Amino acid sequence: MSAARALLSFDLEEFDIPMEFGRTLPEGEQIEVALVGLRRLMPLLADRKIVSTFFSTAFFAMKAPEEVRALGLTQEIASHGFAHTGFTPSDPDRSKRVLEEITGKRVYGYRSPRFRPVADQLLQNAGYLYNSSENPTFLPGRYCRFFAPRKAYRKGELLQIPVSVSPWIRFPFFWLAFKNTPAPLFRAAAAWTLAESGYLHLVFHPWEFADLGGYGLPRWISSPCGGELLDRFASFLDWLGARARFTTLADFATAFLVR
Repeated sequence: MSAARALLSFDLEEFDIPMEFGRTLPEGEQIEVALVGLRRLMPLLADRKIVSTFFSTAFFAMKAPEEVRALGLTQEIASHGFAHTGFTPSDPDRSKRVLEEITGKRVYGYRSPRFRPVADQLLQNAGYLYNSSENPTFLPGRYCRFFAPRKAYRKGELLQIPVSVSPWIRFPFFWLAFKNTPAPLFRAAAAWTLAESGYLHLVFHPWEFADLGGYGLPRWISSPCGGELLDRFASFLDWLGARARFTTLADFATAFLVR
């Protein structure tokens, strides 16, 4: 078995991205789209016995507590803030408490919605072990973090676990790159980064596996989606599983901090 690790993570949130493009969407539909994608995704992970980390907003968990509780039986549940839109300094603490009450398990990790910066002290005060709120690359219109650390590192009492990017050119391993990059090129970059870093940390959303037609989203966001994306994702997971062992971020953090 390879010593390399695959850190597969999902942001489990209300489907509010159409609102960034001037559309309105009822609250119930935002939750339902994410649930449709989650229900399609889970058999794929279960069939392959893949463990991963789901960063859930407290808002989503309160709207779908049974689904989040069931998800927590096989996958790590971490915090994605209280709601996907908006922020108050109490969000890291109160979202952690909501998720722990629903799942009955400790929440170790935090990721800010849209990778917004968050004060480490807020996370330390709330009792988090790790922070995964950095995507150290360039995303037009959002952020430019070319000089942020690429690999996991300790900062005070917290372990920072950035999303993986490749050496040198910082090719990002997040959902938009997966959708818009030819599969052979994405895998070549993944193999390069896995060999150089010893692990690969990727980010997706359950709502990507729902059918996204009719929401007015640009094609670079909405296509592929649904079953077409699920097939591509399954093929990639089989490729990655032959090269690395899937691990939750909490287990990765624990092993990192004791070495």
